[in-house]
Amino acid sequence: MKNFFASIFGKSQTDKVQVVGPKKILFSVPTLSDDIASLEPLNEKPSSKDFGFHEDEWCQIEFFPKSQLTTIQQILKEYKQFEQTHRVHQGWDAVYVRKIQRGPVLSSIQPIENLEKLLGAKAGSAPFLFTYGAISGKVKNGFTIPLGGNITIYGYVDGDNIPVLGANVGKSPDDSRLTDAFLKLNASDGLLLIDWRAQLLIIGASSDSQVEVWHP
Repeated sequence: MKNFFASIFGKSQTDKVQVVGPKKILFSVPTLSDDIASLEPLNEKPSSKDFGFHEDEWCQIEFFPKSQLTTIQQILKEYKQFEQTHRVHQGWDAVYVRKIQRGPVLSSIQPIENLEKLLGAKAGSAPFLFTYGAISGKVKNGFTIPLGGNITIYGYVDGDNIPVLGANVGKSPDDSRLTDAFLKLNASDGLLLIDWRAQLLIIGASSDSQVEVWHP
């Protein structure tokens, strides 16, 4: 979670033990989710067909039910002030931990099958999470839905509910794929889409598919 930046040590690296003040150890992301999915161990090394991402990316972009709009706006306002206070030129000297009461984002019989039909894409296996130098595990009861264009929807199922529905954005993404997914989920279930690091909340859309954006 914490990164050492090259400027702490200068350009030359040696094998000598160096003493570094804790204030010089910076966070590479300004915010993290307090809750992470239950993980299961991987029985074998992931293949090219498996999808994984760093655990710091968990729920950095995610969908929420409209009932949580006010709560999310309040958190965004608090987080914005925190981020500005703790920002330094190479990172952040503290991280804002988001604590949100989780409830069903989507709820239906056979929720993954319904999500597949809505998004027009087939669900794959659970994502795995990794940290620096090690695999943390595979998301229990998890799923992924690749939308193409380096956009992947992911989450996990609890009975007939999907408590977490996130989006992972890779390199050089086709943002229109995520916008299209939002438009479908907003129209069908009134879902919101939030990018926590960008402090951007997409609330709704007009009849001509123009999205309504809110910033703190």
